[in-house]
Amino acid sequence: MPERNWLTLIFLIVAVAMSPVLLKADQALPGDQLQNYGRFTETPPPEGSVRPIAEFEPASHVMIRWPLGIPLSLVAQLANTARVICLVSSTSEQNSATSSFNNAGVNMAKVDFMTAATDSYWTRDYGPWFIFDGNGDYGVVDFRYNRPRPNDNLIPQVFANQLGLDYYGMNLYQTGGNYMCDGIGTAAQTTIAYTENPSLTQTQVAQKMHDYLGIENFHVLPDPNDTYINHIDCWGKFLAPDKVLIRSVPSNHAQFDEIEQTAAFFASTNCTWGYPYRVYRVNTPQNQPYTNSLILNKRVFVPIMNSTYDAAALQVYQNAMPGYEIIGVTGSGYTPWESTDALHCRTHEIPDQHMLEIRHQPLHGQFEISPTWEFNAELIAHSGQALITDSLFIAYKVNQGIWQTALLAYNSGNGYGATLSGFAPGDTIRYYLHAADQSGRAADHPLFAALDPHVFVISGDTEAPIIMHNPPTSITSGNHIFSVTVSDNVSVSAVCLRYKTDDGPITEIPMLTDPEGPPNYWWAEADLQFEAGSEFFHYQIEARDGANPANIATYPFPGEWLNIPIDLVSISDDNIPQPEHYSLWTYPNPYHIGSTAYLTIECKDVVNYTPMLNIFNSRGQLVYNESGPVSSTDGVKFLWDGLDMWGRKTAPGIYFIRVDADAITLSCKVLIME
Repeated sequence: MPERNWLTLIFLIVAVAMSPVLLKADQALPGDQLQNYGRFTETPPPEGSVRPIAEFEPASHVMIRWPLGIPLSLVAQLANTARVICLVSSTSEQNSATSSFNNAGVNMAKVDFMTAATDSYWTRDYGPWFIFDGNGDYGVVDFRYNRPRPNDNLIPQVFANQLGLDYYGMNLYQTGGNYMCDGIGTAAQTTIAYTENPSLTQTQVAQKMHDYLGIENFHVLPDPNDTYINHIDCWGKFLAPDKVLIRSVPSNHAQFDEIEQTAAFFASTNCTWGYPYRVYRVNTPQNQPYTNSLILNKRVFVPIMNSTYDAAALQVYQNAMPGYEIIGVTGSGYTPWESTDALHCRTHEIPDQHMLEIRHQPLHGQFEISPTWEFNAELIAHSGQALITDSLFIAYKVNQGIWQTALLAYNSGNGYGATLSGFAPGDTIRYYLHAADQSGRAADHPLFAALDPHVFVISGDTEAPIIMHNPPTSITSGNHIFSVTVSDNVSVSAVCLRYKTDDGPITEIPMLTDPEGPPNYWWAEADLQFEAGSEFFHYQIEARDGANPANIATYPFPGEWLNIPIDLVSISDDNIPQPEHYSLWTYPNPYHIGSTAYLTIECKDVVNYTPMLNIFNSRGQLVYNESGPVSSTDGVKFLWDGLDMWGRKTAPGIYFIRVDADAITLSCKVLIME
């Protein structure tokens, strides 16, 4: 923006300005006092947690000034995108503007005039900044305009006064062309934010930005262009909370290194959402003002120079902002675009004070697997109208699948959320949030919805299952039940038992689980027959999870075996009747401890013997025994209440029932459940 001798004049303005008058937040100066007041009014800051409003958020109006600094054809386009507020100093100026607008085909039903004296058409630089305070109320933040233009300096007060908005005066020298924010607590400026406020420390400047605007992350950078203006809109622009546009130049350009350092800064700096900015570059080899654009709702108006570089510049915007209409605008012959002064400088969006707002901390990057995923948001309808329940949802898709939706459920306050499940290791999840209210407004998070959604990846599962097992101290021939508890961060797909006698061949059998049985409980039954001379029974247990490839755990350790001594008692007795000649069964099976019924253990065909009942747990430990009466021709029955020898309730699991009657040994198993 061309200037003349403003550095000397600004100190004159400071010297003659009246002392600050403190107003209440909801007060504005009466119109008659505004004209005579000292061009800036300091107030206390807003109450509560303040949120700055970004220029890419929904807008209700756009502010321009007559006489214009933009083409009449652009005014017509702006009026088809939002309402236009045109600053005029008098009735005659309004009449002149009206005539020109009509001749240019401007929709006058979308044009409002505001009578206020101005010194220039740079509404961006002197126009108001906007916030929502801690109560969710919309307000105007003013500042000391860093140029000696007293009428321009007064515009934020005039605007707040005429529209009845809360007004906050921040006692800092500032300018709108050097301010960009993301709407959630981050702002960027060049170092004139410090140098033009020499009476304040950098910490004090940052504190005022925090108190009045809610700026938590304040990035103050040297101007890489090294021009007189030192405005950030001459080289950069926030396009979304995680996207920033930075100009680029050929390597032989005088400012190449400085511009590349600035781009590198943003590429290595986390946005407010917690990951590095996505940096888009627009080629400006002849210092074209492509970054000096206006975002107005779903349209972006970009200053173009009728050069061979224009099309590529527009495409960069299209790539960064999918679904938006990107419109190239040639400057007026009377007020052409300049490298330091273009479309953004001469317009100023006015945020929609009744917008529908979605606040959400997105999932981004790589996450460990989880059974469920929580998506929470605050939905704030500044219109005061009710939200439309069936229009509150999360849309998501897994990998290259189709889009699915889940409704957002009300939590409390402004809080809503949804819980999703069923994602697998390695899945890529894309999602966005949508909301609508009864004022007719709708919002998406992020801005570009399905065209550029939030993305996160579930990392491949690298956590192996955990095996818990209590091995026996010795083992004999016969049926044995081996049991383990296997847990995993996601799921267990298979468990197997491997065993061998001494250096003999390896046998592998799958272990089983019962969905209705104890959690994480796996078991296998093996009929072991040891020959005389056998010394050790070796076995190991392997568990695999559901990952691809599977994570494998081995008990005791990979490549190692449990070594259990073999008890050879009675192994050589060839006169032992085989169990299959007799019968033994239990009922009910499974047996629920605490039920009114006893566990019945019944032996058939065992006559004229005094049987002994022995009950072992899965570790081979004796938990209960009982001597029965002499068996008759009908056999014998035992009734067990599920208590061990010390009267304690046995733990759920697989138990081994053995009945010994002289030379006869019968066995079976039973599942004990709570």
